[in-house]
Amino acid sequence: MQKFDELLANFSCDQKIRIGVVCANDEITIQSVFNQKVRDFLEPILIGDEEIITKILRKHDFSARVVPAMTEEECAALGVEMVKKNDIDFLMKGHIQTRTFLKAVVDREKGIATSGLLSHVALNEIPAYHKLLLTTDGGMVTAPSKEDKKILIQHGLEVMKKIGIAKPKVGILAAAEKVNPKIASSVEAEEIMQELQTEMSDSCWIDGPISLDLSLSKKVADIKHYESPVAGDADIVIGPDITTMNVLGKSLTILAGAKMAGLIMGASVPIVMVSRGSTEEEKAYSILIAMYCSKR
Repeated sequence: MQKFDELLANFSCDQKIRIGVVCANDEITIQSVFNQKVRDFLEPILIGDEEIITKILRKHDFSARVVPAMTEEECAALGVEMVKKNDIDFLMKGHIQTRTFLKAVVDREKGIATSGLLSHVALNEIPAYHKLLLTTDGGMVTAPSKEDKKILIQHGLEVMKKIGIAKPKVGILAAAEKVNPKIASSVEAEEIMQELQTEMSDSCWIDGPISLDLSLSKKVADIKHYESPVAGDADIVIGPDITTMNVLGKSLTILAGAKMAGLIMGASVPIVMVSRGSTEEEKAYSILIAMYCSKR
């Protein structure tokens, strides 16, 4: 699939999916939950200041369940608790500090973290590319270790398989396709490729180290006589660090006109945590991906 709207057109569910908005004291956040692209599939549960939320709902003639909570800490704790009680299918960060929100998610006694590592995955609709591309991690894990990268790949595979890609193609990015002993991430890329080819050969195609142009361009692969199932057809690209992938993600949206949907993976439910500067459409598409990943 090349476009988010194709995912939207293909989505169906037997019952509405319960989205829990943590600290929903924000008009833009509430509007994104009621965006026409996703609203018919959702049962919103808005956690926060009851007076503020009710005022926003009335203003727009929206209807939703409101769970009263005053402080950010109380909102976050309630959201996590409701997930554990199976009252919420996925969470969305509202008007709350990221640190406060994630502290409740990863709390050792009461939290909902499951994999030992929370990671950010971004699904991108790029005009110049023939399919949706998942990039990770440009928002959470600053300097992933080799084992961290394997978890990042697993999270990416989970998302792609939920949207219908049975055997995704994974590129572990480097500056070039040949191992350079002086660049640790290049050495790690080859090691990860060899290990996952053995451990997960039925789950994905994987290549690394591989440059970005080889991952995404058949033309470049042909010119370089580079043969790989991933070359020119990657579904997932994973980078060496947060800076690389953050720059790539912003380059795609700002310079290449891409649309982006982001999710936090690694908890018992998907988490929508987008920037306050994100467009309503970006938030709606992030909710759409979370709907796929939390579908009952």
